Amino acid sequence: MARIEHVALFAADPHALKDFYVEAFGLRVILDNSKATPPGYFLADDAGVAVELIGRPAGVPAVDTRHVCHIAFIVDDVAASRADLEARGVTFENDTAVDNETMTTAFFRDPEGNRLQIVKRPRPLVS
Repeated sequence: MARIEHVALFAADPHALKDFYVEAFGLRVILDNSKATPPGYFLADDAGVAVELIGRPAGVPAVDTRHVCHIAFIVDDVAASRADLEARGVTFENDTAVDNETMTTAFFRDPEGNRLQIVKRPRPLVS
């Protein structure tokens, strides 16, 4: 079976976005392409899933991802994670929060406008 290696995101400022993901989620830089054209980074979690940040060329608009895609991060405590992210200046969507027997989740955007989710489930989605 194929496994997901990474997802990629455009970023007007990949250096600042790298710092956000490292500081907010503890991802680590596994490949530094900051001197390339376009500049970028590969960041990974402890399970080996990576996010690639690619410098978005000038004049290329950002995409509204609200109803298209997002990256979800598993957290131990949604409320605590939300408070930490809000302290970093993150604003959460009020109309998409879920708190029921299958999951607790909250959506927000990273500094580049990419849609993200924090989620806690009583049972893993994939085991």
